[in-house]
Amino acid sequence: MKNRGSADAVQSAYLLEYGRRKIRVCADTFQNLAQIFSEDRLEGKEQEEGGERSERAFFYLKKSLARERRLFAENLKEMAELMNRSSQESVRFLRLGNRRKRQIVRGLAGEGLNAEDIYLVQRGDGRMELSLLLSARQTRSRGTRTAQEAADLLSVLLDMRLVSSGRNPFFIGTEPACCFFEEEPAYVWLTGTARAVRETETVSGDNFAFFEAGDAGLVLALSDGMGSGEAACRDSEAVVDMAESMLEAGIDAQMAVRLMNSAMAGEGSAECLPTLDLCTLDLHEGECTFLKAGAAASFVKHGSVVERISGASLPLGALGEAQPQPVKRGVSDGDYIILMTDGMTESWPDGEGEKRLETILSGMNGISPSEMAGLLLRAAIEQRGGRIRDDMTVLCAGIWEKRDGDAEG
Repeated sequence: MKNRGSADAVQSAYLLEYGRRKIRVCADTFQNLAQIFSEDRLEGKEQEEGGERSERAFFYLKKSLARERRLFAENLKEMAELMNRSSQESVRFLRLGNRRKRQIVRGLAGEGLNAEDIYLVQRGDGRMELSLLLSARQTRSRGTRTAQEAADLLSVLLDMRLVSSGRNPFFIGTEPACCFFEEEPAYVWLTGTARAVRETETVSGDNFAFFEAGDAGLVLALSDGMGSGEAACRDSEAVVDMAESMLEAGIDAQMAVRLMNSAMAGEGSAECLPTLDLCTLDLHEGECTFLKAGAAASFVKHGSVVERISGASLPLGALGEAQPQPVKRGVSDGDYIILMTDGMTESWPDGEGEKRLETILSGMNGISPSEMAGLLLRAAIEQRGGRIRDDMTVLCAGIWEKRDGDAEG
């Protein structure tokens, strides 16, 4: 009974820490977002001094305050929904036999690692995680071990392909730390980009990011700031930073878009209407989800078949009504996902930029995402006679089934 009570205590402590960590990450994220919003509000604003307060000005002030209150209330609802989702998440412990535990402890000890409190954890979505306390033995004969090297060792010991969680430290130190190892996804990915800056500017108004976040595996984020130059760059950079911060914290993509829309609508400026193009890729299930707020068309390439993905939603902050609906598509070995800004599709001589790019894509086979992005950009520039009248950005991601020796990139 004593051993059982000790195990239950460890499980309870783990569950408590699991919930606390989720809430702390969310709290930190909202704190970071508040700072971003504050800095963005102050930048470039001119304060009027003096002047007579007219009845008309007072009316607009009241209207503005009412809008701010409504947006703040919407944000509170989103935060409440987020916390409720976090509280409903569940995990289940699967007990490992004493013999298996001893094998793991001995196997890791032979590689200079100490292991304690080993548990298999089944998450609410059915996927498996391995949780254990790891520390490095102080020996001169072995170098510093990384968490991914520990994952490789555990994969052999458990006959289960595992990868190190993004929550783990890169190196394993001498102080015990709780580490998590997840099931390896079925697909690997490669990405490529190509971009051109408007010929009258030195800075692109487009910004983008590739990053790993939660169950999605890979996220492609692309934003086109309104206009061009440094002001557009600041707006689109803030959007991409917010998207990355929220999705890495585990916030649902649709909720993240609604929060960003509220933030942009709160600016109350018709000169700050950046777009957002999000594609989340589940590398376990082979499924991608698009969310578009005023973004240009995207494409999914299956061999020589190319599907165009369009969105009807307004840019972020436009009338406070950007509510993009998710578009889901299955992807498989050898498929490509392509995102681009409207500088790529507009001003073609025949007015059929999207259709022409779709045709060009259908004929591209056996090339890397980087090569694909470069060829698409070159085609868009050539059809304009070499002129670059708007910022142009292309993101490409290719996925392939996981094979021995493959590495993500």
